[in-house]
Amino acid sequence: MISPTGARTALNTPQAIIVTGAAGGIGSAVLTTLMHRSAEHGHPTFFAADTAYPTAAGGGESRDVLHRHLDVSDPGSVDELFAEVAAGYDLRAVVHAAGVLATGPAVLTPPAAARELFSVNALGTILVASAAAATMLSQDRERWRDNTRSITTIASNAANGPRANFSVYGASKAAAASFTRSLGLEVGAAGIRCNVVDPGTTATRMVEAMWGGADRSREAVAGDPSLFRPGIPLGRIAQPQDIAESVDFLVSPRAAHVTLAQLSVDGGATQR
Repeated sequence: MISPTGARTALNTPQAIIVTGAAGGIGSAVLTTLMHRSAEHGHPTFFAADTAYPTAAGGGESRDVLHRHLDVSDPGSVDELFAEVAAGYDLRAVVHAAGVLATGPAVLTPPAAARELFSVNALGTILVASAAAATMLSQDRERWRDNTRSITTIASNAANGPRANFSVYGASKAAAASFTRSLGLEVGAAGIRCNVVDPGTTATRMVEAMWGGADRSREAVAGDPSLFRPGIPLGRIAQPQDIAESVDFLVSPRAAHVTLAQLSVDGGATQR
């Protein structure tokens, strides 16, 4: 809302939540879950951002969700999205789910693959989380005394320790997790919470592609001693909704005193 003096009236300004990677398996589940519980999150407008969406608004939009093309590795693309949001909304939360996956022996990783992993997973997190924090810091803090503003990064349990054939991917996600939590130290005094969710093997198109279209969930559950890889104690791989429920909690007011957390949602695979 614009006041007679031309300044926005903070308490009446609509809220927004941004979900990056919103067309992916985990991102779409997060978006759907947050929208389903919109009342708990302040009835925001959701910005669903992904490279899968065209430059112009995609189909299936409504008053409550706006689709935006976003390349998280492109500073201009990130700046454009956050400028649009800042111009008309108070930014309540960002869930950064965008990412890419590539696996294989460390010594055989092509430089181009390593560059893409770090460009999207690491640099993308730095650009998105920084823009989110800068936008939040520029807006009225009085409205947010209850610590409900948050930045949540979806990393990976491959970031928790050494993983054979996941070396570069794990390193890129470890960088994403470290940056997010370190950022949380800098913005905590402003009531902005920064947390990380580390999914394990999850039934998404990305994992299916890694498996070459075959169902290798039993192998994932069993683990692989030859690669020093433990199995999954809970006996199944994750569904995207498993990850979405954890994200929903971290975004919600129920987690108002949770920041700098790194939550493994992997059925106990990393035992942390």
